[in-house]
Amino acid sequence: MVRDKKRFVVTMDMYVYAENDYMARKRAHKLRDTLDGYNRRPSITEIGEQPFASMSYRKLEDISKPSEKDKPLPF
Repeated sequence: MVRDKKRFVVTMDMYVYAENDYMARKRAHKLRDTLDGYNRRPSITEIGEQPFASMSYRKLEDISKPSEKDKPLPF
């Protein structure tokens, strides 16, 4: 039973490879939605770009779930 169990908070970090900010947001939210299927209420607290083998880091200001209207134009 749920009453017999303790609830724990788990903070996760993972790398998501994407072509641009839009796709990074899209993939991060897709992973979150996969975990949300179990009603665990996961949240995304930060998304940033960090090139491989680099100390530089760029924090994305907008980490909201993207919509199709946010998609970058092809030109």
